[in-house]
Amino acid sequence: MRGIGLPRATPGPASAADRGRRVGSVRLALRAASTAPAVSLVVVVLAAVIAMAGAAVPSLVDAARTATVRAALGGLSHAALDPTATMQGAASVDSAAGADPWTSAATTIRDIHRGLPQPLRSVLGAPQAFVVLDGEGSTPVEHAAVPANRVEVAFDPGYADRIRIVEGHLPEPGRLDAPGDPVVQVVISTQASDELAWPVGQQRVLGFTGRGMIADLVGVYEARDADDPAWTHRPTGLHPSADQIGISDPIHLATAYAAPQLLSAIDDWADQASTTVWMPLRTEAVAGGQAGQIAAQLRGFSATPQQLSVRLGSFYDPALTFVSAAPAALQAGAGRAEAMAAVVTLVAIGPLTVAVVAIAMAGRMLASRRVGSVRTARARGASIPLLVSLLAGEGLVLGAVGALAGAVLAQAAWGWAGAASALVPVLVALTPAVAVPSAALNAAGRTARIDLGVADRATRRRRLLVEAAVVAVAAAVIAVALIRPQATGITPVLLAAPVALFAIACVIVLRLIPPVLTAVEAFVARGSGVMALLGPARARRGRTLPLAAVLAALVCVTTALFAGIATATITAGVQAAARGQTGADVRVTAPVIDAGAVTALRGLPGVQAAAPIYADVQLPASAKGSWTTVTLLSVDPAELAAVQRDVPDALPLPAGLAASGDPAVAVASSGLAAAVPGGELTMHGVTVRFAATAQTVAFAPPTRWIAVGRATAERILGPAPTTRTVLLELAPGADAAEVAASAAALIGDGATAIVPAGVAAGIAADPALRAVRAALVAALAVVTLLLVLAVAMTLLRGAPARGRMLGLLAAMGYPRGRELPLVAWEVSPALLLSLPVGIAAGFALPALLLPAIDLTRFVGGRGQPPITVPEWLPMVAAGGFVLIAVVAVGSEDKVATMPL
Repeated sequence: MRGIGLPRATPGPASAADRGRRVGSVRLALRAASTAPAVSLVVVVLAAVIAMAGAAVPSLVDAARTATVRAALGGLSHAALDPTATMQGAASVDSAAGADPWTSAATTIRDIHRGLPQPLRSVLGAPQAFVVLDGEGSTPVEHAAVPANRVEVAFDPGYADRIRIVEGHLPEPGRLDAPGDPVVQVVISTQASDELAWPVGQQRVLGFTGRGMIADLVGVYEARDADDPAWTHRPTGLHPSADQIGISDPIHLATAYAAPQLLSAIDDWADQASTTVWMPLRTEAVAGGQAGQIAAQLRGFSATPQQLSVRLGSFYDPALTFVSAAPAALQAGAGRAEAMAAVVTLVAIGPLTVAVVAIAMAGRMLASRRVGSVRTARARGASIPLLVSLLAGEGLVLGAVGALAGAVLAQAAWGWAGAASALVPVLVALTPAVAVPSAALNAAGRTARIDLGVADRATRRRRLLVEAAVVAVAAAVIAVALIRPQATGITPVLLAAPVALFAIACVIVLRLIPPVLTAVEAFVARGSGVMALLGPARARRGRTLPLAAVLAALVCVTTALFAGIATATITAGVQAAARGQTGADVRVTAPVIDAGAVTALRGLPGVQAAAPIYADVQLPASAKGSWTTVTLLSVDPAELAAVQRDVPDALPLPAGLAASGDPAVAVASSGLAAAVPGGELTMHGVTVRFAATAQTVAFAPPTRWIAVGRATAERILGPAPTTRTVLLELAPGADAAEVAASAAALIGDGATAIVPAGVAAGIAADPALRAVRAALVAALAVVTLLLVLAVAMTLLRGAPARGRMLGLLAAMGYPRGRELPLVAWEVSPALLLSLPVGIAAGFALPALLLPAIDLTRFVGGRGQPPITVPEWLPMVAAGGFVLIAVVAVGSEDKVATMPL
């Protein structure tokens, strides 16, 4: 046999045949990709809509963040916000002949601005400077009687651009080197001219130390723009101030502008001059995402003295130290914005999860149209990697086209927020690329009749293992989220916690569906009618488990409850913070409230109790040889206790506060207590001991205050301190707004009455809080639409089998047009079982997520508001869900019988 030669098969023709089969398989797969265009269009449109929404959310959040930060800055004036530095002495001048005297100072401050880091430099406008000679009393040369006044002479290179001369002309430089008191031409505002009784043409002597000056008023002006920020740094340039000491006449302080070219000629008054440099903060250029960084850079800038050459008759070398209230406002706004972004992000997790599952389900619908082609390609020798590549490529192309279209539309409508805006479109593009090949290959290789409820042991075991793994991982994620510290912000674990909760709920519902349907089928089998028998059997033997519908139903119910609980919690927190900031039902303040007015307030209709703050006085106090200034408040503990019921952050009332012991008992602010060793102060010879502390109370200044009883206050201040604040407790049913209006009218000019509702309205108007509420409503609307979509896609997927069933029933005499009962049986059990499980998850989700967010940042108050659950919320959520489910099923009964 060995010697008999048999011809061996040559590999060439066989390999060519294999290659031919593979090429034919590829052509078959590509040809199949052009089929079912309606399903492909569904994938593209769904991907575009979800990608557009996902790409828009980060931009909208950034816009809300920016609005929040700018609102925080808008509560302060430019004088407080703009970095400003004032130093003694007159700015040095350029010594070159004929040079602008401001050149040297302007170059220095431009260099300071140019050296600032970004983004701080971009939000600070060009620096400006002016020099002011100290205010001195002005008397007419003719010795005419004029109101008591003081006049500051300012040299500002930019003042002429901000004013409009209404009488006279702009001042001319003149000469100051003549013997005697020089005459300096000046201009003042029309209001200053009236209040100082200073007409144009009148000369006045200014009593500067050393060498005098005669101010010749050559013009009066009005502001071109009274809202120009420059006026906030020199307000007396427009509106003279009036200082009143005791019962004497007020002293008017006004600013008179001289020619700025005289800066080089004021050496004789340099010791009485000050130089101010400021940089306008362009609040419209501050972006929310940069607020924290800008605040840190501003603090660093304020902590670093800047050098500016000045003329000063001493060896002391001063420096510019810029001061601004912007860092605190920026930090507060950024904190509210971060809390808002955290809530919005967590709210978006549920809708995003359902959206991704919906796209995956659309991919599975497309895959069901490719099963025949896949089987044919496999029979012709196509490899699994090749088929995976072709199917994944088809899914990727469809998903990418939709995602790109949605991203472009979102960018055109709402802008682009960088990588955050690209996250959802990328996820949307990749989802069909994974769903199509996995579903198609799995269906092509399946041999069991799952449409009859048949599954082999391996399939059941695999499902059990998958579900067990999902529950184990989800439980671990939830456990880690529960043990994390409160108010620590968004972390990956917290973002995964809602998905983990939804996963466990889905497993529970999907495991409950078969036994519940079996029990229902056994119960209705005793009845009559074909649908009583066919409906449960059809639902139990459906082609696939309704995962998308179950997840959408769970997220819909959970989001409704979460939105309601979060809204109620935030509202309750705002109301509690507003009451804490008011201090009582009504807080009345005025420059002076005498004893008769207090008695009248007690007698107002609706007033149940009143508690005056009998003293509010700043006094020097010593603590072991160290002196400080402290605000002393005098209260009656019994009266205060009557109006502070249910007031958050109420003033503690320790035992002995009403008595006048030695040492006396006092309540101190936390800041003062931390700064005073031993907890004792001496004020006007009286020693007070801190028996309790409070961070702040409604009627106290922010820092360094103590509250004592009336007896102790009389020892320190005497028997007749000044009352400026009265707290009112109202009778049940009394209208706070009406009582507040009556109280303000009773006190008269200068009186204000504050009620918690007004404070709450101010808190609620914050853009961050509005954005949170809008996000909750939007999330509920989105998951409702996704629920309807998921029900429709579930029913459409089973449309071919349902159509055949209805055809057989019609042949047996079942009335045509009665598809709704069969349609309802396919999805109603899953939806109804999702309701109680979703309600349970809806109660668990707020407890899981809300403690992680520092709600006090935009709610107010010092403590995290407790979770509040309205009693009506579960019933409303359940009723709304049932209504949505009925509408969703009822609107799909016709479409669901028409396969795509």
